[in-house]
Amino acid sequence: MNKQELLSVLQDLDREMSSPCDLVIVGGAAMILHFGANRATQDVDVIILRGAGKSFQDTVRRVADQHGLPPGWLSDAVKGFSDILPPDFYHRLVPLELPFQQLRAYVLGLPEQMAMKIVALREQDLEDIALLQPRLSESDRKVLLAIRDRLDGIRPDWAQKIRYFLQEQGWKNV
Repeated sequence: MNKQELLSVLQDLDREMSSPCDLVIVGGAAMILHFGANRATQDVDVIILRGAGKSFQDTVRRVADQHGLPPGWLSDAVKGFSDILPPDFYHRLVPLELPFQQLRAYVLGLPEQMAMKIVALREQDLEDIALLQPRLSESDRKVLLAIRDRLDGIRPDWAQKIRYFLQEQGWKNV
């Protein structure tokens, strides 16, 4: 799905919803909708903050049928990477300014999106990182390093991946 297709699918999802839902769009869809990536994605990875009960899942299936999308087009499988997110990540969430009634959509802040992309580190993630990295402020860089430091205690493999990647990018004292 390109940007227009993503917007169309999300607008239809919003129209079909009977109650509010707050979610964070991450990964490729976030890169396309907010960070300016000019590519397509097969799915929409989300972190559900609230409101995703059975009726929401039924609505997601209906929209998939209407658009000819696979059943997993909207997936919360990214929750397996949630250890990356620091406890205060919600302070850096960026609301997507979309004309929705029931759906409140956000994207991660730059440092969290960057950390997710570094840990995944697939070919498309390298392209996304190239788009994100020049936008990092000094404050964002500090948050990214704090994420790496926190991961040392819970996911040292991810912390090491971030450390090596940043060293390869010329970051000092990582």
